[in-house]
Amino acid sequence: MIVCQTCGEHNARNSEFCGNCGDFLEWTGAPVPTGAVRPDAAQPQQQQHHRPQQTLKREPQPGDLICGQCGSGNPDTRRFCGVCGHSLQDAVTQEQPWWKRWQPAKGPKLREHGSRPRRARRIRQGVGKAVRWTLAVLLLLFGGLYAFSEPFRSSVNHQVVSAKDSVAALFVEEWVPVRQSSISAAQELPDHPASFAMDNDKGTFWAAPTDPKTAALTIQFDHATDLRRMIVYSGDPKKFLGTQRPQRLTLVFDTGKTHDVTLTDQPDQQEHAIANGDGVRQVQVLVAGVYPSAESTDTVISEIELFEKQVD
Repeated sequence: MIVCQTCGEHNARNSEFCGNCGDFLEWTGAPVPTGAVRPDAAQPQQQQHHRPQQTLKREPQPGDLICGQCGSGNPDTRRFCGVCGHSLQDAVTQEQPWWKRWQPAKGPKLREHGSRPRRARRIRQGVGKAVRWTLAVLLLLFGGLYAFSEPFRSSVNHQVVSAKDSVAALFVEEWVPVRQSSISAAQELPDHPASFAMDNDKGTFWAAPTDPKTAALTIQFDHATDLRRMIVYSGDPKKFLGTQRPQRLTLVFDTGKTHDVTLTDQPDQQEHAIANGDGVRQVQVLVAGVYPSAESTDTVISEIELFEKQVD
């Protein structure tokens, strides 16, 4: 170590300035030998005075005083920076990183001499211990019953499956076909009545003269239903381009709400979602637009299938 000749402060060997009075130790410091010194040992020659030179900064550690002049870290016992000699009176303390403050303290937790745990803490510890033991006993009983009691195991499995299905129903909707109680049309050709549009036979079809005011199907249900999906097959299945095909359908519900469906000009199945179809008993399917045909002005729909939200 180096002893300051001005104030007598003991400083670390690598310090440039006294931590107590701030004097430059190259001028006022005297190294203290660590081993035995022979009487006849030659005294070290006094080094020539030179201007202070800043040494490498110390990497700040939690609790260090950060020098406002050079930014070096200093132990909290110093009054002057060990690198540049600047006063540490207004220095800030290096804080511990936030993520380290969340880490649990290592080693046993120490209490001050003579201190005792508070009564409330002892009560909480006792309650927590009782709860843990109770849960452990219940878990053992449950495991034993589940392993050796067939009726109990079957009941638990049934409850678990029911709960899983209930949770899944909150996120995934299932649809089932909904059947009409009646179907009619404002106009229809004699050999192609409205009933052919929902007879589950894609070889038959409903055909009617193309007129936005009259080209419509009216579908009735025997219960209030929540419509969710529809499947449409357009045109004559045997001669697709021989008649006009619906380009846009407007669904008019008896609740006063509507929903538009845009179709592509293809004979294959087209599936579409239905909005605003909750609680309906009747829906009108209006042909709001068509793909024209060079051979006929009649509009043809081969099949319509409606699906409702599954009700448990």
